[in-house]
Amino acid sequence: MDASLPAEHQNCNLCNATDVRVVSLRDRDGRPLRTVMCTGCGLVRCDPMPDPDMLDQYYRERYRIDYKRQSAPSRRHILRAGRVALDRLARLPQLSAPPPGGGRALDIGAGGGEFAYLLGRTSGLAVTGIEPNEGYAAHARRELGLDLVVSPLHEAMPAGGSFDLVTMFHVLEHLCDPGAALVRVAAWLAPGGLAVVEVPNIEATCQAPGHLFHAAHLYNFNATALERLGQKAGLEPVACWFSADRGNLSITLRRPAAEASPAMVGSGSASVGALTMPSNAARVWQVRSAHTSWRHHATLQPVTRALRRMANRFDETLALQRLPADPRAMLDRLCDGWQAPPGGRTA
Repeated sequence: MDASLPAEHQNCNLCNATDVRVVSLRDRDGRPLRTVMCTGCGLVRCDPMPDPDMLDQYYRERYRIDYKRQSAPSRRHILRAGRVALDRLARLPQLSAPPPGGGRALDIGAGGGEFAYLLGRTSGLAVTGIEPNEGYAAHARRELGLDLVVSPLHEAMPAGGSFDLVTMFHVLEHLCDPGAALVRVAAWLAPGGLAVVEVPNIEATCQAPGHLFHAAHLYNFNATALERLGQKAGLEPVACWFSADRGNLSITLRRPAAEASPAMVGSGSASVGALTMPSNAARVWQVRSAHTSWRHHATLQPVTRALRRMANRFDETLALQRLPADPRAMLDRLCDGWQAPPGGRTA
């Protein structure tokens, strides 16, 4: 990694600093992608940022085709997303005081709708979603009967006011302004409502260093930076947990139930000085510098990761032979016999 290359002049989305260190110059496919780390707080971003209007068009029309090779989810993708959704449901924290009638939830970046559908089926919450991709949104509406707003997050206006739960799984890293996104989330939450956010973990070492950065991932977070970004939006960190391989991190944030000044919620009012974390930047830099290619391949991780993927694919092939072809019926079958752990999981 080279710390000497000049950076584009851009204020950090978290701490407003402009000084950066270069983390990488290539994406995971070997194509040019400049990735830098803010020396003020440790937030990692691509540099320069893409044009926001072009990005909106890309996610509306092309992203799912480029990433999944199709404009609507395949049976395998529905199975995989359904299993992931059930795992996420098992980790959802219990609402502190379930609202009368079950309350309302919003799933941002709903994709093919698997999580939103299963959340509604298992929780009693009335679930709506936001999905920018037209093909996947059409699938979720047609096959699962979901209520979705087809829009980029920064333009979305979900109906009905406040939500008791907002979920964002692998959305925040794709946005040009994640801080503004959390401000919108804070404004949509009811007092005491919870937001659950999952992103890739910049401190992860389960992947080879050259496979870490993705052209569509504009930001990369560690737990400290993500929690502090939530605080900047007026939200209180409640819990943080990691996937088994520590490749993903999730945090739960709460909108304060009683606010000294309701107008301050979602205002991004935390002072810049309070958001500067040079020690966190040093930590991120040390982790990324220490995780070299030769050290990674000297471990068993590449082999075990490959074997796990092969085993999972074989298991999926067997499961698809016995599961219904209809997407809704497939998800219902997956859900049969599934039971959420008492009280959810908060750590």
